[in-house]
Amino acid sequence: MTEARHAGRPGTWVLPLFGTSAATVRSMRTWVTEHLDALGAEHRDDVLLVATELLANAHDHGGGPRHLQLWHSLRPCTVRLEVADCNLVQPTMGESRLPGPRGRGLLLVDRLSVTWGVLPEVERERKTVWAQIPCLGRCPRPAGIGLGSRMAG
Repeated sequence: MTEARHAGRPGTWVLPLFGTSAATVRSMRTWVTEHLDALGAEHRDDVLLVATELLANAHDHGGGPRHLQLWHSLRPCTVRLEVADCNLVQPTMGESRLPGPRGRGLLLVDRLSVTWGVLPEVERERKTVWAQIPCLGRCPRPAGIGLGSRMAG
């Protein structure tokens, strides 16, 4: 998978996405885990669940995901996820147009996030659904600072 780092905003990464096969979801989860390795497992699991739900929602209702943007802020300690998709249809929480026990993804996103929302891009006929997930407990030190930091090699 190819990624781009946003130069103007430290702690921000973008992963281009085209499709949501099982392999794509696995690769996305690995990518998020690698970028958030300083977070505790409980917080990282919350971020992974929200990322997976936003990706699935873009696939099922948004014409397919275009990219995932990940931003990790240390003060306050939060992670922001953004998934851009290919249409302007607004997501609705708790309703599903699909059969079976589906349509609960945004309920999970709402439960795990401090806030979430939608940024429509009318001129480009697409939207970005975003969520901000708080860190649990004490904010971790960034890599390279303090005792026990990892050295790039």
